[in-house]
Amino acid sequence: MSPAALEQLLRDLPSHGKIIKDRGYRQVWRFEMDGRGYFLKFYPRRLRLKRILGGNPATWEFIRLQALQRADVPAPRATAQLLGFRLNGRLGDAVVLEAIEPSVSMDQYVMDFMLRGERVPNHLEFARQIRQIVAKLGKAKLGHEDLHLGNFLLKDGQLFLLDGYSVSFGGITMQNMFQLTHSLRSLATRTDLQRGWDELGPGGRMPMQNPVSQRQWRKFMERSRGENDYFGKLQDGGWSGVFFKQYKYPRRWAPASRMKFTSEDWQTAWPLLWRQIESDQLEILKRSPSGDVLGGEMILGGRPVPIVVKRSFKRYWYRYLNEIGRGSRAWRAWKKSWALVVRDIPTAWPLLVMQKRSLGYITDSVIVSERLPGPTLAAVDLDAMPAEARDMLFRRTGKILRQIEDLGMFYYDAKSSNWIVQEDEKLGPRPVLIDVDGIRFRRWPVVGIQRLLRSMREHPQYTPADSLALCQGYAPFSPMMMEQPNEA
Repeated sequence: MSPAALEQLLRDLPSHGKIIKDRGYRQVWRFEMDGRGYFLKFYPRRLRLKRILGGNPATWEFIRLQALQRADVPAPRATAQLLGFRLNGRLGDAVVLEAIEPSVSMDQYVMDFMLRGERVPNHLEFARQIRQIVAKLGKAKLGHEDLHLGNFLLKDGQLFLLDGYSVSFGGITMQNMFQLTHSLRSLATRTDLQRGWDELGPGGRMPMQNPVSQRQWRKFMERSRGENDYFGKLQDGGWSGVFFKQYKYPRRWAPASRMKFTSEDWQTAWPLLWRQIESDQLEILKRSPSGDVLGGEMILGGRPVPIVVKRSFKRYWYRYLNEIGRGSRAWRAWKKSWALVVRDIPTAWPLLVMQKRSLGYITDSVIVSERLPGPTLAAVDLDAMPAEARDMLFRRTGKILRQIEDLGMFYYDAKSSNWIVQEDEKLGPRPVLIDVDGIRFRRWPVVGIQRLLRSMREHPQYTPADSLALCQGYAPFSPMMMEQPNEA
């Protein structure tokens, strides 16, 4: 690629290239020349003072990509930097990279296998390559401020490190390590993580809590309250709320997580749904002085979506007081549901929350979630299950309760009617939470498993073997469980 030919092509880049990503502070374009693919990262010149203090971002990325090449770290090769480059009438700076094609982002590669219910092949080899890349960074006294699975590119079995702008000088930090560990939860096993901790970290036992995880979850929870790529705000008369648009990493247990919705979809669907609620046209799943649980269907994006609607009432006078500053029960259920989703705890997928206000006070509220097929754990036909699937179901249920408590929460209302048994053709029966009102964001262990054990006694087919499997899923390494040689 000659400089003259590149200059001529870039003069009219919008006609020859395609914009891949636009984040305001940076645009990524793809174009082809001489049969090869290239990427151009354009940094508009925004605040002069910020540019003076922070330096030229295009130049910094160019220098850092060269540093990766000297360190023998597999990464895109920088071919040119353009200072004073003008794109669509905007002045800025740019860096040109050789495209690594055909390739796929590693996080998308992993997610595709998870959605199919399959384990990632050669995951040990991928884990070895990631450790090797991080080791080379450390040896060259380089770090990476955005070290996560999405910044690894896979081509023909080889991993490449992306985003040279996030490369830092001074070596790998613990912050970098925790960031990588957080993103590897879906790919790596505990053994893989411990091996990486021994080779790249200080060694010894890994910390029980990842500080980066808490920060990432908190950032997502802030997004679940407003307008962004994943959520939107909805206003309709006295009603206001937040709706789900899309999710970057869909979950196998929730078909709705793979769908994309727009503001127009919800602006059309919500008024129709409210009329159905008011006229009592939906299926009554549960009705009590505390509220209604209704079943129905919404048309979103031209597709029918089965839903469950929960509308809470203020049964007791103190409800009017304890909701001040806390939000309605529907709003609290919305936050709890997303707190579980982002932590990979299977739960009914939240779609919409709406609140009606009068003089600033919440007088009515509704939360809409995806309706999952399957019987509750209280009503499932256990005797119709193969012995292996039955044992797996209770172990998985106990494991979910343990995961909730390991994350610093507890589920005090974990009764059997609050679980749906979802049949998965590849993975077998899977328990999914369908009522999150009982989630509390503080530690109070053992409560959940005790509540579930008590409620399961009412199931006519429940046996001591089921109880043992449930306890083994909840506490697999307790002395009592380890004394059962044939049950582990």
